[in-house]
Amino acid sequence: MSWATHDLEPYIIQRHLGRWVSFSAVLIGSWGPDVFTKWFVYGISIGGLELQAGDPSDFHRSWPGAGFTHSLAFGVAVAAVVFLLTRSRMWSLGLMVGIWAHALSDVLDTKGTMLLFPFSTMRIHFDAWAYAGEAGRFLDAAAYFSSLGFAWDGFWLAMVLLNWRVLTLDYFRAEVLPRDPFWKLVGKVFPESAQLVLYRGAFFYGTTRWIAWLIWAHVLHSYAFDLSWGGPFWITGAT
Repeated sequence: MSWATHDLEPYIIQRHLGRWVSFSAVLIGSWGPDVFTKWFVYGISIGGLELQAGDPSDFHRSWPGAGFTHSLAFGVAVAAVVFLLTRSRMWSLGLMVGIWAHALSDVLDTKGTMLLFPFSTMRIHFDAWAYAGEAGRFLDAAAYFSSLGFAWDGFWLAMVLLNWRVLTLDYFRAEVLPRDPFWKLVGKVFPESAQLVLYRGAFFYGTTRWIAWLIWAHVLHSYAFDLSWGGPFWITGAT
């Protein structure tokens, strides 16, 4: 998985696709494949009852399981349903592009994603860093932020900072606010200043999460960095 990438890449996608996509839709699409599945991967305790997938990594990325959410076809299907319901091309295309961005980012780990589902259940993977979701949230984070995964997040953070104008009020007013009906709905309840805070929220959330996990893994704990392909060496990634 990509921890902060899914928060940051929507700003760059919207910057380049402009009037064709809704930023809000790209962001929701980028989050979508993990929103309804990651809690079952890491496990959750409800009233003393422990709920977790028997094989977390296969549930998350394979079939049978929720792996279909990380496919190109899933993005197309979601876009088609949303277009039929809303007739909004910006939202349909935005959701599809966001889901595609998520699925394509996740092919970089050792587990990979079923990009071609339902035509193939083969997982495409490039093994840049270890997938350790079955080890639990904390060990998964330690592995990700000790490997090339944290550098991947850092790349997207750098891309947003290089395109810092996407975070300005002027850009929000000119390129985001007038083109997306979502903000018109939000504007009925919240003033422009609150809308801007909401728009910038994913950037600050992704950035602070990237910094906080690095501090947790390498200052509060002493996990070893390993920027070799497929690292870190101290954990076996799911394949």
